[in-house]
Amino acid sequence: MTDAIRRGLGPIIRTVANATVQQAVPPAMQPAAKAAVDFAVSSFEQGKPARAPVALNVMPPPTVILTSPTVIPPASTPVTAAPVSANQGDGVVQPGDKRTVTTGDDTLNLRPDAGTSQKPTGSFPSGARLEVATPPDGGPSEKNGFVYVRGPGGETGWVSAEFTRELTAEEAAQRGPTGGITTPAAAAYQSVFVNQFAAEKDVGGDASNANCGPSSTLTALLNEGLEIPDIPGIEHNGTTGADVQAVRYWGNQADDTGSDGVFTKEDGTLAYSLDGAGNENSTFTGFKDVANAVAAAGGTTSSVAANSTDIMAAIDNGSTVVISGTFVETRKAPEGTPEALVNPANGNLYVDSDKDGAPDLKNGVPNEWHQKADTWKGQHGSTMHLVAVVGRTPEGNFIVCDPAHTKPTAAPIELSPGELDAFMRGNPGAIAVNGAATPETETPSA
Repeated sequence: MTDAIRRGLGPIIRTVANATVQQAVPPAMQPAAKAAVDFAVSSFEQGKPARAPVALNVMPPPTVILTSPTVIPPASTPVTAAPVSANQGDGVVQPGDKRTVTTGDDTLNLRPDAGTSQKPTGSFPSGARLEVATPPDGGPSEKNGFVYVRGPGGETGWVSAEFTRELTAEEAAQRGPTGGITTPAAAAYQSVFVNQFAAEKDVGGDASNANCGPSSTLTALLNEGLEIPDIPGIEHNGTTGADVQAVRYWGNQADDTGSDGVFTKEDGTLAYSLDGAGNENSTFTGFKDVANAVAAAGGTTSSVAANSTDIMAAIDNGSTVVISGTFVETRKAPEGTPEALVNPANGNLYVDSDKDGAPDLKNGVPNEWHQKADTWKGQHGSTMHLVAVVGRTPEGNFIVCDPAHTKPTAAPIELSPGELDAFMRGNPGAIAVNGAATPETETPSA
């Protein structure tokens, strides 16, 4: 079927499907069902498989039969918003209540018992939403100053009540931050996740270099069904790391061979430039490099504004989006801050992580770069970082592959629009990646 036919049928399919949803689906489920329909039809129009990260099930399940034998089946897994407890916001800790983490720059430890004698089994960033749960022994949910909770990813355990706050009923009814957890929706994209550190080890590196750009670009290529060509003159060893190196090579080879990740040895053969003097893997990847690599793989790119609204539109249009941002930012010192913790040149607040009244030092000078509290926690505090937005949930969250997100596992994460926008508050940028172009689908390069 040609792209022109697909695009012509798209509006017809969408109209018929939405009409069936209105007739067969309970009103409370209609918004989610229509979102699933729009996702599937957009994928059909783009000529791509509809790979929804979270499926929906509506009862009774609608089946839309067109004048042709084509059938659009329903999705299969129910997704409903968590109900708000009738006791939400009353100040009493009860199962079902929603709470938020209030640790500021720090994370909140999740422990197997109501105390600090046992090692944490995990942690939550500030702003993450938790649900009060019943502990395994059936006892009270609050004990010794700790609360038994269930996290966004389903993990359970005890957290310090001091560093959480019960949400009001109005707050609990709104969609909140996820805290960058690998939810079931995010885990569905594990096959396209690229670990930037493991990738460099694949080809003999020490896993310490700036590999986020090529790794995120490779994720975008995999998500779009594209394959990066091998580097001419270097034997591919069959690893993801070799593909990441190929992305770096094709991204820079045409106009910046000093950053293409390879060098010529004395015998005239090529080798990866990984470690030591002149290490090319430490070179920052720009969006021009991303576009070059995508073109080498037979794909297309287009510009996208660096905000969650436009990125969501690009995802809904069938694209994968590579974005840039930062996990840290400076802050002005509030009135009354001790003089030792204020930068006299600009009034910025210095970091004092150990609360000893003296600023933390970075490379021998006071550090004024604070971890953002309203996005997921970058495990390496990067000031310039690239990630790939690979999908969305029907509820309106994003699925993101952060190649440096390796704890507790190297896996995709789910983020709210607010968390994505907070990441792009500083060093913002975005580029949409699509599969191979046809005369009907070709888009201008970024």
